[in-house]
Amino acid sequence: MARPPRLLVLDPAGTRREVPIAVFPFRIGRQTGNELTLRDSRISRQQAQITCADGVYFLEDQGSRHGTFVNGQRIAGPHTLKAKDSLDFGMPDSFKLVYLGDEATIEELIEQVEKPAPATAGTQGLYHLGVLLEVARTLGSGLSLEDVLAAVLDAAIRLTRTERGVLLLADSEGAMKPAVARDAKGGSLSLNELKISSGVLKRVATSRRELIVSDTGDEASIHQQASVASLSLLTIVAIPIEKLPVIAAVDVTITSEEADLLGVLYLDSRSPTTAFTDIDREVLHTLTREAANVIENARLFAASRDKARLDHEIEIASQIQKELLPKTFPQTAHVAVTGSTLACHSVGGDCFDVVSLGGGRFGFFVGDVAGKGIAASLLATLLQGVFYTTAALDIPLSEATQRVNQFLCERSSDDRYATLFYGVLDPAGNLEYINAGHVPPLLRRVSGDVAELTSSNFPVGMFDGAEFKSERVVLGAGDYLVIYSDGVSEAKNMKEDMFEQARLSEVMRDFSGASVEELAETIRGKVREFTGGAPQADDITMVIVQYKGAAQHAGVSA
Repeated sequence: MARPPRLLVLDPAGTRREVPIAVFPFRIGRQTGNELTLRDSRISRQQAQITCADGVYFLEDQGSRHGTFVNGQRIAGPHTLKAKDSLDFGMPDSFKLVYLGDEATIEELIEQVEKPAPATAGTQGLYHLGVLLEVARTLGSGLSLEDVLAAVLDAAIRLTRTERGVLLLADSEGAMKPAVARDAKGGSLSLNELKISSGVLKRVATSRRELIVSDTGDEASIHQQASVASLSLLTIVAIPIEKLPVIAAVDVTITSEEADLLGVLYLDSRSPTTAFTDIDREVLHTLTREAANVIENARLFAASRDKARLDHEIEIASQIQKELLPKTFPQTAHVAVTGSTLACHSVGGDCFDVVSLGGGRFGFFVGDVAGKGIAASLLATLLQGVFYTTAALDIPLSEATQRVNQFLCERSSDDRYATLFYGVLDPAGNLEYINAGHVPPLLRRVSGDVAELTSSNFPVGMFDGAEFKSERVVLGAGDYLVIYSDGVSEAKNMKEDMFEQARLSEVMRDFSGASVEELAETIRGKVREFTGGAPQADDITMVIVQYKGAAQHAGVSA
């Protein structure tokens, strides 16, 4: 009985199953009763159907909501199906189908071999095929990757009657590197002493097509290649091992991406061999497809393990970064301080600190490293440590900033720099500050007026030998100073509108609370209200200082 065509169904979780197309019309959709039911609310109840006419199979969309796609192209009418066509329904994270046509699966080939065979000239070939498929059964048995690849090679060598086989895997740059090499007796060959036809390997890797050379004359021209002639090869079999093709979607554009080349199955012999039958070729292709699954699963497992290790390291880095921030803030008769930072990722590129300088003087620092992610967080942690150590020397602000700038210029790349604000407040309300390319802090007077603390200095780490100039301002009793990063003013809502400095100034003018903590929570609340649940695009850092007045006049309003 002829084998019916099949659909390979890949669900969003990555599980695969094969479904025979034995009834026509073969209906596909989410409604129960379809020949293929796909549980996804975005797929229409009656999504599509497959019909057959004169032995040709057609796919038709049934007026679905999102459309039906073949190889990335939306179909408008009946579409003739071809083996390996990729089918999807307009959603990159939903079900994917691959039309297999009448290609055999390993399970079907096993069934074919295990049936009693008549004693004919083909019995010997079926015997070798049976050995191959018995080995193929081990592909999902939990063996190590090397053992599975060795089983593939041993079976392929027996099937093709070749003398040796090599399974090459593509490295990160796409170069083919031998992974396992075996001889016809099942022994391992030294990878360092292997000599294979580079011309054949290059041809198969470039064309993504099999190459079979035998004494029957197949691909006879290949014998003229120098590498083949020098090795005295009369039989060569080389088959690309490819990852299953995938469908990619960007916005509303859906395209079919070329399958990744995972490796090449290469076999050769210095002896002639008989012609390869169709079943020989079919089994080889089936075996390479299953080998590709095993190789890809091994890579995914390794990638998952690496990601878990990286996530753990990032978690540790995030914890260290948080532990380096101030645990307590000054609360004295003349000053009150609070600070916070909220990273948009696991780790952030913002930092802040408070430096006690003695005599009732305190330094307030906020830094913002260009970029995001791990690199920015490492530099932010370095910047915080270097600046705190330098500022604690209680040297002039311009000299301290120049030292930090020199340090960063000598030890970081040209595209790594940081903006920062550093101010020193004394008990009399005198604030000396340096703004190195940072967003201007806002000074809210007790009268309600809001002013910016601007400066024309460059960011640190940008120019070697840059000079920095400090500015001065006097705070009155009851004044608030809000030092923040651009993650506050540039916070975006769903419409991509930014919070902006004007809104922050308005929040500060309208503030009627009595503490730095209340002002900080008011600002954070207004930012959350404005963004309305939109993803946080940048780190949000604030240091808020309230000057209460000279110590001997604490509590007296100006």
